[in-house]
Amino acid sequence: MRVKIKGEITVERLAEALQAATEKFEDARPGCKIYGANLYLTAYDADGLPFDLADHRGEPLWLSLSAKSGELVRPALSAEGEERRQKAKEEARKIKEEAEAKANAEYQQAMAKHAQEREARRAKEAEATSQFEWLNTTTAALLERDAEHFISALNEAVQAAWDELKPVGTQGKKKGIPTPCPIFSLYEDGLLLSVDTWKAPRRVLNPMLTLSGGELKPFWASDVWANAMNRMVDVLDTSNEP
Repeated sequence: MRVKIKGEITVERLAEALQAATEKFEDARPGCKIYGANLYLTAYDADGLPFDLADHRGEPLWLSLSAKSGELVRPALSAEGEERRQKAKEEARKIKEEAEAKANAEYQQAMAKHAQEREARRAKEAEATSQFEWLNTTTAALLERDAEHFISALNEAVQAAWDELKPVGTQGKKKGIPTPCPIFSLYEDGLLLSVDTWKAPRRVLNPMLTLSGGELKPFWASDVWANAMNRMVDVLDTSNEP
């Protein structure tokens, strides 16, 4: 029990505090006796400033009052007390073991979940890479086979999506203004993607997606581009047939 005494500390106040603490202990366990105490004193000088006393090493000064010769420092432990102590130690040990087992189980679960998430992420990345490679190799093959027909089919697919959804700007100065339709073209056997608002066309490996951080991402995150990609997938599948 910790006892806090407010105000000036006098012998009477200490006796009052001891009496109040003894009553609390007695209510909890009748017949108990108090042995040993740690008392922390805060002193103020005549000017009202707190100060402390230090020993020769500059450490806070400690005073220890020994028991008189023949006095008990603490009472002897009875057989019943020893039994209760051992029981308490056993219960504490069980609680500690249970807590450690629970913590270990939670750690193992977390590690297993992390491993599953890592494997799922790797599988997803592998699938994305495989899809990206298929798009790239299919695009390259179709450009080599009949670039003019392939690019024309791509542009028709994109234009059909634009004609169907008629996208317009939703923010700022472009709000309400029709969104320009992307156009594919050929340059040095490669596929170029251009938009009227761009300063220069961009070289792309396939007409739909890019790979970033192990994830496939469309050139534009919009409904009209999603519509265009659905149409372009048909172009790639149909054009790639023998």
